[in-house]
Amino acid sequence: MTKILCDISALRYYRTPPRYLYALPPIPDFDTPYGRSQLRKSPIAATIIGVPIHALRIDQGRLTSTLVKQHLWTKHMPAEAVVDTPFDVSVTSPLMTLLMLSTHLDPIQTALLIYEFTGTFSFFTPNCDLDKSIFQAVNRHAFEKLDSWQRIINAKGMPTELWRRPPLLDLDDIQELIDSEKGMRGRNRLAQALRYVTGKTASPFEAKASMLIGSSWQLGGLGLGQFENNKRIKLDDSARQICGQKNAYGDLVWEETPTHPMVVVECQGEMVHDAPGRARADDDRALALESMGARVIRISHSQIARCDRFDLLAKRLVCTLGAATPPSTPETAKRQEHMRGILFSSWPYCKD
Repeated sequence: MTKILCDISALRYYRTPPRYLYALPPIPDFDTPYGRSQLRKSPIAATIIGVPIHALRIDQGRLTSTLVKQHLWTKHMPAEAVVDTPFDVSVTSPLMTLLMLSTHLDPIQTALLIYEFTGTFSFFTPNCDLDKSIFQAVNRHAFEKLDSWQRIINAKGMPTELWRRPPLLDLDDIQELIDSEKGMRGRNRLAQALRYVTGKTASPFEAKASMLIGSSWQLGGLGLGQFENNKRIKLDDSARQICGQKNAYGDLVWEETPTHPMVVVECQGEMVHDAPGRARADDDRALALESMGARVIRISHSQIARCDRFDLLAKRLVCTLGAATPPSTPETAKRQEHMRGILFSSWPYCKD
């Protein structure tokens, strides 16, 4: 058996700040009997990746073990489907990982993972005991410099499970696989999920708002998907004087048309926007955009999470954009309920 993390184990690998993988002993050789016996003693396996290990099986060597769950994949795989790492283990590529996860997730759940993989956010909650043992051997400052990941701090100054990191994958890579690999296992499920994805986002809040607002009525959204995520907006001289920046970025941006001005929806997440300095910067940026004729609409998480408040937001967006909305039917209501049920439960494979 080849030592390759896949499926849920690969997802957890990609959610782990590399500093932990550098600082801790490598995962035991789960392709050997002795290595498997050491898995529950391994900090990486037991605390981070989780046991049982999900391992890719590409040959006929079947393994029966409660410590390793094999995933057989004998058919065609994407190019560079397996990636070697510096940590004495291989892992399925981000694209292959999404492909495998899509086979047993609802397309909406897979869409959330696409937003995560192509966006600039991830989820990881360090184990306090693990951190203490690491800091006994490694200087905290040196440890945090081992990678470029940044943990998000909430308005109370407390660290959260959210991290900021570079994207793992480009949306074009997913689209290319869907276009070129018609018969590949998992391809159709991945294609279904991609219909809910509007672009690259910087937070789970932005991802959920984009799905609710941008997905078609047939999928359970508002069907207002002609926007661009995290769009760079060049500011004029007057706007620059207001906010002190040459450019501004909008979370969801509809370009100006003959029927409506530029419309910018700003997702005001408590974890990111509530710090006093950030709040002032948000105010200045909104004022700068409005000075250029843009309509800025700020939304909170409760405005998308609560049905009554989201209905009010939907009416405002439809009115501002001059959009036509089809009449609601029992089928569209059912799809909306299904989407909301998934979006406002736990993020896929995250703790409550």
